[in-house]
Amino acid sequence: MQQYKKDLDSYNQKLSQAGKNVVDSRSVIQKLTIQSEPNAKVSITNARNVTITPYNDFSFNGVDKMGNGYIFKIINNAPASFDATWTGLSHLTYNGKRITKVIMHFKGDSYSNQNSQWGGGITNNIYYGFHQYQGSSTIHFEWFYEDGSKVNFENGTAYLAVASLNTYFQKTRWGYERTTVISGGKALALYGSSVSLHNENELYSDKANTLDTTGRDIAAGGYDSKPWQPWVDSMFSNQKDITNPNIPDKWDTADSPYRYYGAGLIALNGSDLTIKVDIKRDDAPKEVTHLWDNQWFNIGTVIPETPGSVTPPEIHYNHTNVAL
Repeated sequence: MQQYKKDLDSYNQKLSQAGKNVVDSRSVIQKLTIQSEPNAKVSITNARNVTITPYNDFSFNGVDKMGNGYIFKIINNAPASFDATWTGLSHLTYNGKRITKVIMHFKGDSYSNQNSQWGGGITNNIYYGFHQYQGSSTIHFEWFYEDGSKVNFENGTAYLAVASLNTYFQKTRWGYERTTVISGGKALALYGSSVSLHNENELYSDKANTLDTTGRDIAAGGYDSKPWQPWVDSMFSNQKDITNPNIPDKWDTADSPYRYYGAGLIALNGSDLTIKVDIKRDDAPKEVTHLWDNQWFNIGTVIPETPGSVTPPEIHYNHTNVAL
């Protein structure tokens, strides 16, 4: 027991040193549940300046099979918008009450310094989220119960885990995948994650957290994958200084126990959430020939166990019957 108290004190000290907006899995009271929804359907309405095309067999990370949905593509270099509505949900609950409909109102725009234009894909299974390239999107969320009333999240009871926040630092690929909370929630860093909090509301990783310094895609392909020579050739001379060490094996796959490594949290408050999803690329060195422009955004509610957290010891009691 004394060793447990010693370890716990050491862990709590490290956590407090991480900052006031950093939380661990022990301190999160989670009453919101989002799980895989293989029978859900997404419909696209109110499309403006964007084409919508059905698509089968998405795999945003190149590993997991994510089912069917739609491809969206901006028509010309002007802002676009559409509404994505998920119905047929059966595993999404808050305080034990079923949420049967979710609407995401998308507004998208192309990056101004590239010739290509914003587009991406969105899946029937809300658990897998969406993919976008060559642009950014602002998304307004609405959640509805079975009776049609809007969900109102009480502060400190509902958290979204924003996962798959990759950062790439190569000469041929530079950028930090970023999620910014605009309203309806508070961004928090998860202790042990590579993702940290910036400017009070931005979540991204300061260092490369996807490829290791040998040119292997550890995040999706794992340590069994082989280095790809073009990636090796595009490394910087100080690559070790700008890359996170000890990247967890396959952390960027759907069911990985290490998903925390590329995740940040949003503490929900109220009935509406607005976020921006984009790639920060404004500090690229002059040697960079291509800015990263491709990202997978997904949300969940399982808060992975923080690495290094201290488990209380089991205490066993011997019960003795005493005759009086």
